[in-house]
Amino acid sequence: MVKSSPFFKFRNAVIKPAFKFSVALVLIVLATIFQDYLHARYQSYSFFFSESLLFNLHWILILPVALLVRMAFRRSKILSSLGSKWASRVLFVLMATVVHLFFFAFLVFSVSGLFYDHTFGFWENVVYSVSNDLYKFLLIYAGVSLIPNPFTTISQNPTVLDRVDFLIFQIGKKTEKIQIDAILYIYSATPYVEFFTADKKYLQQGSLKSYSEKLDPSIFVRIHKSTLVNVRKVDSIHSRGNGDYDVLLSTGQQLRLSRNYVQDFRSKFEHAPSG
Repeated sequence: MVKSSPFFKFRNAVIKPAFKFSVALVLIVLATIFQDYLHARYQSYSFFFSESLLFNLHWILILPVALLVRMAFRRSKILSSLGSKWASRVLFVLMATVVHLFFFAFLVFSVSGLFYDHTFGFWENVVYSVSNDLYKFLLIYAGVSLIPNPFTTISQNPTVLDRVDFLIFQIGKKTEKIQIDAILYIYSATPYVEFFTADKKYLQQGSLKSYSEKLDPSIFVRIHKSTLVNVRKVDSIHSRGNGDYDVLLSTGQQLRLSRNYVQDFRSKFEHAPSG
């Protein structure tokens, strides 16, 4: 069975809730239009479907405004700079409400000016929305602020949460727990993976990629297409003069660092604490 990539998991995790929310908003718009019709019949005045639809479009704006403000906050790192989760939520609610009020007023002004006999003024709409619907927007966006943000929770590497401090190896009839810090380097010997510690080698079935997803990429760094090394166990590197390097481990073992991975390795080696 082919596993879906993180991109498709992210896309599905964002699109599915958004689609459900959009359907709910469309149903709300239809319900409010029907309410306007009943109210018009009850009060004995004319009902205009186009005007009712136009003024109920503020429900449709909730999803794009919420996503827009959240993305803006994420890119500007406003939420993280505040420190307080509740302060972040209050700021989100206020910002989203203000954006919604002005965007809706502009939408009504533009659409009525293009397609209606009467143009509804921009500031007239702002004042009307503030006096009649402000509490609605505050309550709605307060509820939205409590919903986990897919752009912050899913955009993180999904495998980070699965990383462990030790690995469980099955050796014959024996099950052994190996601390991550004890591993010097890992070598791919398809269809097996070899794990080397200071005094032992462990041979396990699997792929280098599947095991690397459980390990911290800032510590276990690729030095060859078939080798990951614990950068905390590296004492020094020496150039071979051809672009490749020799990596000298704390145990005295020497591994080859391919030129394709030198830049990434150097950046992590320079910042890695000693193991």
